[in-house]
Amino acid sequence: MPVLPRSPSVRTLAVLHPVFALTGVLHTVGGALLPSLAARFHLNDSTSGLLFLLYFAGTSLGALLCRGNYARLITIGFAAMVCTCLAVSVCPRSLLAPVFLLLGISVGVPMSAVTLFVGHTYPARCAPLLTFLNFSWSIGALAAPLIAARVLMHHSYQASYVLFASASAVAAFASALVLSDPPEPARAPSDTRSNTAFYLIAIFAFAAFLQVGIENTVAAWLPTYALRTAAAGLVLAAASTSFYWAGFLCSRGLSSLLLLRAEPMRVFRIAVGVAFASALLLEFAPSLAARNIAMFLLGASLAPTYPLVLAAFFARSRHTADSRWILFTAGFGGSVLPWIAGFVSTHTGSLRTGMLTIPAALLVMAFLLLALRNHQPPVPTTQ
Repeated sequence: MPVLPRSPSVRTLAVLHPVFALTGVLHTVGGALLPSLAARFHLNDSTSGLLFLLYFAGTSLGALLCRGNYARLITIGFAAMVCTCLAVSVCPRSLLAPVFLLLGISVGVPMSAVTLFVGHTYPARCAPLLTFLNFSWSIGALAAPLIAARVLMHHSYQASYVLFASASAVAAFASALVLSDPPEPARAPSDTRSNTAFYLIAIFAFAAFLQVGIENTVAAWLPTYALRTAAAGLVLAAASTSFYWAGFLCSRGLSSLLLLRAEPMRVFRIAVGVAFASALLLEFAPSLAARNIAMFLLGASLAPTYPLVLAAFFARSRHTADSRWILFTAGFGGSVLPWIAGFVSTHTGSLRTGMLTIPAALLVMAFLLLALRNHQPPVPTTQ
């Protein structure tokens, strides 16, 4: 018989939002703490870059480990973060590389498990829930440099990681106390992977690869692009990139409300279309004011696309655990597309040409939408 949509309790949301925001803090705070860490160990840029490479590789590996009881994985992940944050605060230079890899894994597990928990527990409502959770994650990411700056006023990076270890311990305790997975429904003997299942995984993995790659390309190159194209001074040009983040954060909050009434795939199609138009406007805008508008619209349209990609997969897949491959692939997109933009810019002598990576990737994503038209979400049933 049809399954009634399960609604999240206030206690569940009261835990999920702050713990997911904490993963946003840990995921982005490394850059703000890098000067203190580099000064302590006299690191050059190459060594610092290796630490970030290991960390981001670890987060992708953490996504692959997310299979089974997601509530338990959230608790285990935060417990591991206690250990790895403390390890960063006390480890010698010779152990920085493996410790940063382990830190990435420990952050990647709960960061992915929260998404999988929502998709598995609330499949009928995961689009608005994931979008609003990503709003909280974004708040954590934006707060990370402010937290780091506050701590570094009187202490070093070591005190920051001790603080994050304490916060992770609280998150682990709260997760263990409140979160629990629903019982697994009985699975029919014939319920095995099919070509259609692999096709869906490939389509959505590629979509996540493109989406995260687009976001990271914008974040990595937009400040430099604004500085090179503005004619109103370096300070004003650099400050203008805040229009992108303002649109991004506002949209993460408002789109979660919109998705309570609107059909998710329709919102996704509109978001991709507006993002494509905004990226072109950013390329060919005749004035600084037009570029600022393009930045705001680009941020607003990109903000809901990643949670919508995941929600669309959860609605179509019979196996929530398959989405860990999508989360794993997304991390590689975040590394590859910014590199492609820089490669094109270097070999053409124009960052404007390199930034065409963004509308090109969005155009490919639009074609992926056509491939999904013949794969509608199945009607959930119980045994």
